[in-house]
Amino acid sequence: MSDHYELIQQCIERAVTAERARSRFRHSLHKTLPNLHRSIHLPERDAPLHLTCFVIRYIQVIPVWLKRLEELCDAGGMDFHPVQELIAHSFSEIPERQPEQHGLGSILDEAYLAHRIMEEINDVLQPVCGTPLLPMDPMLANLVVRELLGESLACQLDGLADILLQRFEPAELDPEHLISMILYKQRFDDVPGQWPDFAKHMQIELRGPSLNRQVDLSH
Repeated sequence: MSDHYELIQQCIERAVTAERARSRFRHSLHKTLPNLHRSIHLPERDAPLHLTCFVIRYIQVIPVWLKRLEELCDAGGMDFHPVQELIAHSFSEIPERQPEQHGLGSILDEAYLAHRIMEEINDVLQPVCGTPLLPMDPMLANLVVRELLGESLACQLDGLADILLQRFEPAELDPEHLISMILYKQRFDDVPGQWPDFAKHMQIELRGPSLNRQVDLSH
């Protein structure tokens, strides 16, 4: 794993260790949960614990997923360096910004940015390759984290992801590079455990309006 990924990994480990020692993020959720969108359904028993475990898993996979995406882009002859550098830079600023309060809350915006960038690149390359490059479905997980961050901050991070995506403009893949990417992707299909659906595993669901509501037909 490169220095960039080691830096990200160390930052994540510090945040998780801080949470396990002080449970600051978990305690903060008691105030946050009532404000979550009503479509997000959490387990009734100890919802803060479930949500904290979800956030830890959401953050912990970032170095591995980024590394896999970089390897796929390299196989396709595409430059992943701008993505890697921006995300690593965002994580590297955290200790200086919050040296004594480094925890899950201080790392969540960086984690969301990383996941959104990976989601967008996956979506952009899927039509080219005819299949998602990374076998993940992060939509629900990103929606939940978006609620935790708040709409204003989430929109800023989405904008940053869009700017980076514009810089990440894959040229038309020649047949050799395309085949190389697809063959490389097949390695991931053999290790599905590396691509968990965090929300589903933690019994977090997205539910629409109840269909049992009485419909007003008077008009």
